[in-house]
Amino acid sequence: MKRFMCLLAILAMLMFVACAKKTTVDDVVNKMTQALGGAEKLASIQDQVGTWDMVMGGVPMGDSMGTMNGSMAITYKSPSKIKFEGMGPDGSVMFATVFDGTSGWQMAMGQAREMSPAEIQESTTMAETWVTSFHDYSKKGMTLMLMPDSMMNGTSYHVIKATDRFGNSSTSYCNTQTGLCERMDGEETNPETQEKQARTIAFSDYAAFDGVMLAKKVVSHDTQGNLMFDATLREVKHNTGVTDDVFAMPMVMAPPAADMAK
Repeated sequence: MKRFMCLLAILAMLMFVACAKKTTVDDVVNKMTQALGGAEKLASIQDQVGTWDMVMGGVPMGDSMGTMNGSMAITYKSPSKIKFEGMGPDGSVMFATVFDGTSGWQMAMGQAREMSPAEIQESTTMAETWVTSFHDYSKKGMTLMLMPDSMMNGTSYHVIKATDRFGNSSTSYCNTQTGLCERMDGEETNPETQEKQARTIAFSDYAAFDGVMLAKKVVSHDTQGNLMFDATLREVKHNTGVTDDVFAMPMVMAPPAADMAK
């Protein structure tokens, strides 16, 4: 009887240890935050200005689609302003996507228009997580769910399903060893059709810049494997004194995309 009770005690202790070591979604978020530079360092980033070399996919080439080399300038200002400017091979601005924390606008082929409600939602979440990722996710109105771990190409990943306050969902794959996100699956609004399109983004070649870890290689494909973009980080600077006028809308603006589609 004593031996039986001893075995029960050992089993109970082992079960307690196993439960105590069970990874939670907050464990994964905290590890990711620390891997990116730590909460204090991330909070100190008031702005970020990056320049990327780009290969853009889905570019009309006669009767088919092809790729084009160019560059991208991305300007972020805390807590939720972000601007993307795409330049062609000659350096001329081909398109821009700008969100000022409340509203946004897009420009292509010299024509500017207001963002649709769906684009504003996506831009809000993107800007709020641009530097800090999932840190303080509940304050950003996000709900995170830890899914079963996944193995890809011999690497183990914690899998997080994130739903923002607008109901938009994405799935992130965080390396169990480094804590860094190496893949994200989700949807985005096609600026031309205003329809949701699925895409996968891969992040690699992480390096420290001013104490903040950034992926120097970011590649996106659609569900058919077609290249959307291939970006390589050329230069990044922090706390440069970015002013709000960088995100200002043009004086002349076309109607929102949702109205144009009617």
